[in-house]
Amino acid sequence: MNHPASGLSAREIEVLELVVAGLSNKQIAWRLQIADTTAKNHVKNILAKLHVQDRTQAATAAIQRGIVTML
Repeated sequence: MNHPASGLSAREIEVLELVVAGLSNKQIAWRLQIADTTAKNHVKNILAKLHVQDRTQAATAAIQRGIVTML
């Protein structure tokens, strides 16, 4: 399922939730049982789709836009 306002895939939202939680790419990869490079690519795609420069901006945008909520 995609988030309609962001164009993010369900997997990208899952990764974004972990970014918001403060996990590194390596930790995200371990948690989701994917390769480190796959996690890195997901984060890169998220940054592009949200039109932000870094993980902090992505986390802020995700919360402000209601894509993810704080735990």
